[in-house]
Amino acid sequence: MASELHYNGSFMVSKAPDEVLSFITDLPRAIACIPNMVNYEVVSRDRVRARFRVDLGNEVPIAELRRITADATIELIGQSGNEVRYRVDGRAAGSAISIVLNIRVNALGNGSRIDWDATANLGRLLQLMGRFVNIDSLVRRISEDTIHGFIECLLK
Repeated sequence: MASELHYNGSFMVSKAPDEVLSFITDLPRAIACIPNMVNYEVVSRDRVRARFRVDLGNEVPIAELRRITADATIELIGQSGNEVRYRVDGRAAGSAISIVLNIRVNALGNGSRIDWDATANLGRLLQLMGRFVNIDSLVRRISEDTIHGFIECLLK
């Protein structure tokens, strides 16, 4: 399994681009929309420490590894025009994980089109877990669940 995984997607919301950008750059507000959040601490407007629960599924043969927690620092590392960049650094199952997430917001009709791409770098232990669980599929599912959580909050 490769140590670097790439994901991308897009979705539309019926909110103006400036509303979307205002929401996704307000980390203390947006963090509450991430699913499976156990707790979080707002360090600053651009930095949060968080703990998540991750369900790896029944295909993992070791029961203790089916549901793990991940501790991470989430940081807004840049904004330029309609593009926002986040970095997530943390640990899950005793292994490091680092994710860089880029989000672009463009006007589309009466709403916004949001394009995102992410690059995840997994530590060695998580790579080895690929023997028991489809890590690529798992990280993709977590990414999509997180994006869905943001959409739900944006539509409120």
